[in-house]
Amino acid sequence: MSKIFIYLDESGDLGFNKGSSKHFVISFLVMSQKTNLLLKRKFIEVKRKYNISKGIEIKGNKSSYRLRMDILKEICSLPIDIYSITTKKQGINETLRKDTNIFYNYMVNLIVVPYLEKTKANNICLIADKRISKVSKGIRFGDYLKYKIFYEKNLYHLQLNIEYLDSITSYGLQAVDFVANSIFKNYEQDNKKYIETLEGNIVQNKRLYFNS
Repeated sequence: MSKIFIYLDESGDLGFNKGSSKHFVISFLVMSQKTNLLLKRKFIEVKRKYNISKGIEIKGNKSSYRLRMDILKEICSLPIDIYSITTKKQGINETLRKDTNIFYNYMVNLIVVPYLEKTKANNICLIADKRISKVSKGIRFGDYLKYKIFYEKNLYHLQLNIEYLDSITSYGLQAVDFVANSIFKNYEQDNKKYIETLEGNIVQNKRLYFNS
């Protein structure tokens, strides 16, 4: 089977200060190698429409309504699957509040690991923003994920390559940024107009601590 690309990003923050967000979102996109190339073309076309230079990164939370909607529609015109998990942060216990990077990995375990367990693909390239955190004990996100997959789940048949890129060089990371921010706005601001655009492509939209 050909290579599958997974792009992972987050929206919101894991802080607990007065100005911190009430929710935190981790989303990832799944696409084929062919779709990965088509996505790049779609982004270039939208940038050309808005006279945005190829070298300028566009971000979901800094884009106009029209630009955001155009990007989301182009993403959803392609065979891209969307998976997401949103935490209502008031439910996070005090211990994890002191070590939120461990909680970040816990969220990844709840959403990414189940996908990797059931996928029929065996050649997977998972791409995350290089800003991604380390847990306090020094275990990198990628090492944590590989430990779960290979040593706990015994999924030795998977060829899992994890890369950390600057989002300015990756249209896939820019795409998942728009998606994660749209899902974040649905819960944080009760703004449903963006997530409604994504509905046909959302495979899983998991919620954590929403009964807290």
